[in-house]
Amino acid sequence: MKKLFIDLGFLLLRVISWLPMSIIQVLGNIAGTIGYYNFKKRRNIGIKNLSLCFPDMTEQEKHKIIKEHFKYLMTSALEYGLLFFASQKKIKTIVKVKNKEYIDKYYGIRPIILLYPHFIGLDLGGARLMQDFTGCSIYSTQRNDYISERLKQARVRFMKDRGGQIFPRNKGLRPIIKKMLSEKAVFYYLPDQDFGEQDSIYVPFFAYPTCSTVSILPKLVSLADAVVIPVAVYRVGNHYEAEFSEAWDNYPSGNLEADVTRMNQFVQSAILKNIAQYFWLHKRFKTQPNIPKGSIYNN
Repeated sequence: MKKLFIDLGFLLLRVISWLPMSIIQVLGNIAGTIGYYNFKKRRNIGIKNLSLCFPDMTEQEKHKIIKEHFKYLMTSALEYGLLFFASQKKIKTIVKVKNKEYIDKYYGIRPIILLYPHFIGLDLGGARLMQDFTGCSIYSTQRNDYISERLKQARVRFMKDRGGQIFPRNKGLRPIIKKMLSEKAVFYYLPDQDFGEQDSIYVPFFAYPTCSTVSILPKLVSLADAVVIPVAVYRVGNHYEAEFSEAWDNYPSGNLEADVTRMNQFVQSAILKNIAQYFWLHKRFKTQPNIPKGSIYNN
């Protein structure tokens, strides 16, 4: 019975995916406004994150950003049918690519780590980029195994026939490094969530000084002899743009704190281009030194 309801949900997403992007955005704006006023707990997490990052921001400014974020988030949720069902051609019309020459310079020559922060266009951007750049990524298992498998298949459907793979997070880095070394593959790396203190260090994120940040990027670059190329995906009008930045020079530098801070600084610069499209509703600062996990969100 549960699977039947899930399949009905996928059917609804498929029907919505046939609508023009402008209509989906109108529906998303309505749903987002409702969500902003009704999901108080999530709204407060977003406000808290903005307060920690931008202490000089007014309450009115923070609420305006989070309200806009809810609209973007719900629009992207309604667009999920595109991830599962849209053709390659349609995805290409929806997601434009900027500065593609930055990755073309290295693709197929060296392993590439795409530094890929959590913006609302994350999955659709990935569906577009994976048509051109075969590689691998990682995923977190969902509570429902059926949904988890459907998501996994959707995220690799445009590169699976070329050897693209997606690995469960609990398998660690070994299969990723092997893939990158053997095939000069691209690794789609999402660096900006709080996974606790293991393999993390405390570095600044905007104005907040102790953001628990995963520190494996410098090690991964060294082990795979990879190049780091940042990319961020933004919604622009009724389409998305995946914007590459130039490959990093002198990375890693040998200074772990400086290297991890550099990663956060890129995420910050990407956020400032469109602050409302970043994922503010997850607990980015739940791990803190000398206080219980998550307690920073209690006040």
